[in-house]
Amino acid sequence: MLRLVFALSLIFILSPLSIAHAASGKIIGGQAHRAPDWFKDSFLDLKEDASEAAESGKHALIFFDLAGCPYCARMMSESVEPQRALIEPFFDSIQLDIKGSREVSIDGENQMEERALAKKFRVRFTPTVVFLDENAKTVFRINGFWNPDQFRTALNYVKTKSYKTMKIAAFAKQQKSKPVYSLRDHKQLTNVTDFSAVKTPLLVLFEDETCSACPELHDTVLNRANIVSELKAFTFVRLNPNSTDPITDIDGNKTTPAKWAEKLAVKTSPTFIAFNEGKEIQRVGAALYSFHFSNLLAYVSGKHYKTIDNWIAYSGQRSRKILESGKNIDISRDGINKPDS
Repeated sequence: MLRLVFALSLIFILSPLSIAHAASGKIIGGQAHRAPDWFKDSFLDLKEDASEAAESGKHALIFFDLAGCPYCARMMSESVEPQRALIEPFFDSIQLDIKGSREVSIDGENQMEERALAKKFRVRFTPTVVFLDENAKTVFRINGFWNPDQFRTALNYVKTKSYKTMKIAAFAKQQKSKPVYSLRDHKQLTNVTDFSAVKTPLLVLFEDETCSACPELHDTVLNRANIVSELKAFTFVRLNPNSTDPITDIDGNKTTPAKWAEKLAVKTSPTFIAFNEGKEIQRVGAALYSFHFSNLLAYVSGKHYKTIDNWIAYSGQRSRKILESGKNIDISRDGINKPDS
């Protein structure tokens, strides 16, 4: 089963067949989890589920996950189960397996397997959390792991139907007034005010003093040797999404970090946006362990987007080469290790 775990952490990375033929390296770091018993025992007619939730003054919450996914396990144990009192009265929660074969309907008529529905929803990360209104229309979604504080903000954003009047970044700003984080230094951060003049790959980190997830980011991922190595190819810049200092954005427009973050639809802090050749290539607004993050950076800096549709597919190719070399891939820690003795 460990051979399947990497496909279980970020989907569509490797097929089971390709992993089974990997030489001697192993995928390690997968974590088991299950949906809480207070999740809805649904007949998997999502239109009906959404309607029933609305009749009770709730929203439907769809938790797309995958067996063995370390991000799913962490989100269930840290962000979902401890906040049952904030979830159960206001949301009907339903778990769907993005590789599952149960029959699901989104419109009350057409049936499809869970795996097909995940593709229809363009689920590329696990977990992905989708909130539905009474018409089974998506009103908000989370791509990847959000910590308890971030997830609580999302729950309140949807519960109060604030999605009808504002973006979540504005809502979060209203909710958070006290600093919880002092901006950390990083030896590879540089100051830039004219982003249109940057000729190298560009990585912009949006973070501010209300970012509860930022200390862990700096204490772990950003200090890993593989990330430090990948960052050498980038101009790495931090912007405060609330700042009104003058800057010039990637397109040459005079603006501010606050206005640019709004234009870029930055949902949460921290968010990374990677640019190359004057355009956005990839972003991540959720926690990634260093192995996955290093693959994303290499995808952008190496211009692999010219031949490979997305960084997840690239990550699969890179992973196969590592496994074939006889090395292990730890998907929940530093990344690449020597084979077990």
